[in-house]
Amino acid sequence: MQKLFLIDANSLIHRTFHALPALTSPQGEPTGSLYGLASILISLLKENPDFCAALFDRPEPTFRKQEFESYKAQRPKAPDELIFQIKEAHNLFLNFGIKFFEKPGFEADDLIASFVNKFEKEPNLQIIILTGDRDTFQLIKDDKIIVRILKKGISETEDYNENLVYKKFGVLPNQIIDFKALIGDPSDNIKGVPGIGPKTAKNLI
Repeated sequence: MQKLFLIDANSLIHRTFHALPALTSPQGEPTGSLYGLASILISLLKENPDFCAALFDRPEPTFRKQEFESYKAQRPKAPDELIFQIKEAHNLFLNFGIKFFEKPGFEADDLIASFVNKFEKEPNLQIIILTGDRDTFQLIKDDKIIVRILKKGISETEDYNENLVYKKFGVLPNQIIDFKALIGDPSDNIKGVPGIGPKTAKNLI
């Protein structure tokens, strides 16, 4: 079976930025995140993937922000050292022979979902989403579409299929949206329904 890897670029860069020391180039430019991202890509290419694509967030406000002004309002502004490396990561992907995609008004997750929608019916193709963001769990389908999560640092990963999502969360991937709507999502500043936690949400669903 052929494999298509969809790489959540911003998620990986943020993970490496916080997991690794603040390395710099001989010119004094920040490189710690780029070093970590390169290490992840080297490990990925050892699996001989058939297809790869990197998906980026854009700095412009997304359609979610236009609909809900407080979306992610609690998040601090990204430091300049991180912004520099996000920009440079575009070149890094190209140097690895991996094409990147981005679209103003949309997040990398949206583009990943679009790719999944386009290719999920391809026979003999497994789609693997490489990310640190569990929002993509809603896209999982059996073992056809799985999510590879960075668990600790940048070297330890875990592959989630439908069975593992249900085992750990008590809901199926296509119920993740309802689950998060009920309990809220602090990382995105979404409040949820007052008084409803994960146990009650699972019982309601």
